[in-house]
Amino acid sequence: MPRPQKKQKLEDGQQNGWGMTTDDDDNSSSFDRLGADALANIFGFLRPEDIMLARLNKKMREAAKKTIVPMTDFRVRNVRKYNAMRAMTTALPNLQQIQIRYLGGGHKYSDGEDPEENRAAYDDGSTTHDIEIISRFRKLRSLDIVGACLNGRYPFLFNF
Repeated sequence: MPRPQKKQKLEDGQQNGWGMTTDDDDNSSSFDRLGADALANIFGFLRPEDIMLARLNKKMREAAKKTIVPMTDFRVRNVRKYNAMRAMTTALPNLQQIQIRYLGGGHKYSDGEDPEENRAAYDDGSTTHDIEIISRFRKLRSLDIVGACLNGRYPFLFNF
């Protein structure tokens, strides 16, 4: 069985096997030529999870930070989703909508100011997760809190 031969490197203006010159090959990578602002506009049509997956290089990470993420149904309902939300606070600071739910047994959100003492003692053995990270979302328009068992006052929720 004969060995496949290596492709020769083409000089500018030479034709490749498809009849395209090397100058034409540059047009096929036009996605790479898009600026961060143009990519941010494209990312604006994607779900937050898809934007997080699309952050492949420095330019795309920069574009994700500029993207105003559309109103979507992102629910924090377990520790895995909480960790995703924590990563999104820096990667997608312009998230507009989020829903906070109960995290599951053995986990709770941090107590606010002046927590109810009985409730704080009851949850004493639970792993605590910081809820103040929500304040890092600069464009947050809709925050739903459903069964999250918050304890105390949380003034940062109203500093938008």
